[in-house]
Amino acid sequence: MKDERLEDLLLKEMFVIHRYLMKIGASSEDAEDIVQETICKAIEYIDSLDGEKISSWLFKVSINRYYNLYNKKKKEEIGLDDRILSSLHSDGMIEDHVLNEELKANVQKVLGLLKESYRTLLIFKYFIGLSYKEIGNILNLDESKVKTYLYRARIKFKELWEVLDYGR
Repeated sequence: MKDERLEDLLLKEMFVIHRYLMKIGASSEDAEDIVQETICKAIEYIDSLDGEKISSWLFKVSINRYYNLYNKKKKEEIGLDDRILSSLHSDGMIEDHVLNEELKANVQKVLGLLKESYRTLLIFKYFIGLSYKEIGNILNLDESKVKTYLYRARIKFKELWEVLDYGR
């Protein structure tokens, strides 16, 4: 029974991590490879992992693997893939498409200016749709801190948005 719960936890966490990796710019293939490597690492160290902190451990291992891959490929910038903002895209008229592309570029630019912790929180909440509790589990924070940090991230996003005059 314990093995089934661990398997369910790993599957759930790996799904979230896969989606997050893709949101920050990993290709689907790279995200799958990183998730697979992370599962192998978790199995290797399962006896020494704290059950309450396994989510944050899995997340940290995956992110470190992504950054190692990123550095290895020497990409110019991490950037946020267009797939992040696909929900903003509509199949409407050309004018709508151009406006959506401009909005995507503006959101991408502002997210890129935020510090990584704020960007991560905003992606988890608004692009992946995780609850405060789920975010807290991944980042090993209690819900009240997640709410506070997300509030600060939204305020900073709004400030940058206005400074760049995107709110016209």
